[in-house]
Order: sequence, then C-alpha cells, then structure tokens
Amino acid sequence: MKPWNYPSLRVRLTWRMVAMQALVLIAFTSVVAIPIVELIRQEQGLDDGVIEHIADSIQRTAAGDLEVVLNEDMIEKSADFPRFWFYAIDIDGHSAQMGNIPAGVADLLEDLPRLNSANIADIGLSEAPTAIVRRENRDDGTLWIITGGGPEVGFKALFATFGDSLFLGLLFLLTLVSFLVIPMVVTRQLRGVAHVAAEADRIDVDQRGIRLSSAHVPEELHSLVGAVNSALQRLDDGMERRQRFLADAAHELRTPIAILQTRIELLPADEQRSRLLLDVARLANLANQLLDLQRLDADLTVFQPVNLVDLAAQVTADMAPLAIAAGDEISFDAEVDNVTIAGDAASLSRAIVNLIQNAVIHGGSETAIRVGVGRDGSLRVADTGPGIAEEHRQTIFEPFNRVVPLDQGAGLGLNLVRDIIARHHGQITVGDAPGGGALFEISLPVASPAT
Repeated sequence: MKPWNYPSLRVRLTWRMVAMQALVLIAFTSVVAIPIVELIRQEQGLDDGVIEHIADSIQRTAAGDLEVVLNEDMIEKSADFPRFWFYAIDIDGHSAQMGNIPAGVADLLEDLPRLNSANIADIGLSEAPTAIVRRENRDDGTLWIITGGGPEVGFKALFATFGDSLFLGLLFLLTLVSFLVIPMVVTRQLRGVAHVAAEADRIDVDQRGIRLSSAHVPEELHSLVGAVNSALQRLDDGMERRQRFLADAAHELRTPIAILQTRIELLPADEQRSRLLLDVARLANLANQLLDLQRLDADLTVFQPVNLVDLAAQVTADMAPLAIAAGDEISFDAEVDNVTIAGDAASLSRAIVNLIQNAVIHGGSETAIRVGVGRDGSLRVADTGPGIAEEHRQTIFEPFNRVVPLDQGAGLGLNLVRDIIARHHGQITVGDAPGGGALFEISLPVASPAT
C-alpha cells in the first residue's frame, strides 16, 4: 500500500509533510543558488572545480620535485580548452606547469604561497582574461595553483548544489524531525477524537440518551459529531416508539385473554378444557413477557428486601394448576425459611414463572418439576424431561432461539430470565438434573442485615 493511501492519518500527514519540506527546500535552494551562481560567474569567471583535477595530475618525484602526469580528466580538458594552462608551486619552491602561461601573471608566480584564494579579473588576454588562485592541501604538502583558460562557471553548478553534503544533511535532518515530531503533534491534536471514540464505545441499547461531546474535537469534526448525535436521537425515538407499541399491545391483549380464560374455566372439565387452559396460559405469559421487556427497557425495577423462599413458594403455588392441567407434578422445597435478597419481586416472580413454564412446555408429559431454594441465595428449577444438550446451553438464552421448533411461544422466556437475573447481579446456569432432565440454577447475592 502506498504511504499516501495508508489509512492512518498520522502516516499520511507525516509522508506529505516530508514531501512538502523536501520540495520547499529544493525550491528555496534553487532560488538562492541562481543569483549566487550568477555572482560567481561575474566575479570569478572560471570554475574552481578544475583545481582538484590539476592537483591530482601533479605528482612528486623521488627527489621531491613536482611533475605533471596528465590523467583522463586533464587530457579531456586540454582537448576541450586549447588555451587551458596552470602553474603549481609548493612551499619549498618546487613547481610544475602546463600550457602557455600569460606574461601578465608571470610576476605573481613567486608570490603565490602568500595567497589563500584570489580571482584575477584582467591578465592581459582578450580571449581568456581571467585567472584564479587556490590553495590545495595534500598529504605530501600544500600546493598553490593558478590557472586560466579552462572551463567557466555554468549553471550546471546549480545541479551540483543538490549533491552537496550540506544540502543532503539538511534534507535528512528535516525528514528525521518530521518522522519524530509530526506523529506526536497529530496524536496530541487528535486526542479529542479518542475522547469521542471512548464516549461512543460506552453507548449501548440499555443506555440510551447518551450523546457525543464536541468540546474536545477540532472544529472540522463538529459536523460529524452532530450527524452522529442526530442519528442516535433518531434511534432513541424509534426505540421509544417500539417500547410504547409493545406496552400498549401487551396491555390490550391482557383483557381479552383474561375474558377468554374465564369463559374456558366455565366449560365442563375434560381434556379439551385442560388443553385450552394451557394454551391461554401460554398466551397470557407472552403478553406478560412483552410487558416485562418494556419494564426492563424503561428500568422500572425497584429493589427492596425480598424473602426468596416466600416468593418462590408463592409462584410455585400459582403455577401448580397449570402444571397439573398439563399432566405434570410440581413440588417445592427450601433449606431454610428465610433467604433475604435485594431485588424487585415482580421481576423475580416473572423469571421463576418462565422457568416453570419452560419445564411444563419442554419437559413432556408426566414430568416431575422440582423448585428449590438454598440458604446461599440459589434457586433451582429441575425437571425429569429430556434435558438440554450441552451444545445448546449457551444459545437458549438468546432471544427468539428455540432448540426444538414449536407452534407456541416466541423464544423470549429464557432471554428475559437472563436479563432479570443480570439486573439483580446474579447468574443463571443450565445443566443436568439428578436422575436426568434439565436443571436451571439461579445464584443471587444474599442481602446483608444492614441492607
């Protein structure tokens, strides 16, 4: 993936800043170098880069004298510039020369060691009027070289500027600083975005009404935050309309269901009447489940001290006619007379009802249902039915999930039980009952005496 297409904003900004700085540096160097090269052309005339080639062509003999040994560069320059000449001398007076030295500079040759650098504008030759003097330090001593008639300063020196160590060092320094500083600056400036992301991560279906804050984000992102908040508002409005519909529908259903149940109870006692009563009970339970969902979504649970033994015994007694009508047996047992928990009695009653009704529906005919309460705040509902396979023990708590497709129910009961127990800071598990069947066990925290 190309750096400028990388998904990270820090990487894209860093690469683009490096590229921009490189372009600015090249443009600045070009603009500055042009007048400098022009000034050198006017003041110096000759390209002093030839001094290095001259020094390389001068060798020292065994006796210490200097001699000219032309290399390829010097041969090429001699061919290109027929009037090219130079004279070199060391501190001891040893000298070497090539070409025709103008008479106008002959008087300067002995005094060359007194000069470090010089540009001579008029040496008496109309075709090559300038000469330059440079000092060249070598391992075998220092040379003073004067030359003329060679290559002049041209704009190719402008391109040589970009290969200069100073230019390359500055470009490397700017690149290094960009890679170190820009990510930190961008991270600091986008800290508000991380803050908004953390706010968004806390939004949940059970915590509606939360909105993102635009106080810590750049002004350019205010429109995005506003759009997200508007979307959240629309979702909240839709959820509220759904809750009102469920509540209204459940309330409207309860009255005809109650009338229907009363009329069925007036029928002669037979098998058909028992089946009708069981079907009406399931229908009433579905309406109650819808109301329970609305209550949970609206967070209308009120926590008070509740005797779990009395609550479970009362629910078991209320559900006994339904179990008996289905041909099942139901019993209740408690280890102690009082187990106090902090909870909402209505919600916990609905959870126990759903577990018992689940045993009635899925346990089969002539099922023995046992409800028990332990001194540690546990509540168990066991049956002697076929049980629940281990691979289904996690998915049965998901909404609208049923292990065996039925023509009754909506698959909301166990999901509702799990939500109720979770709101009471408890846990629910499912396993195998002693002797076979399913065992649902609820663990609730026992309230302290102060509570």
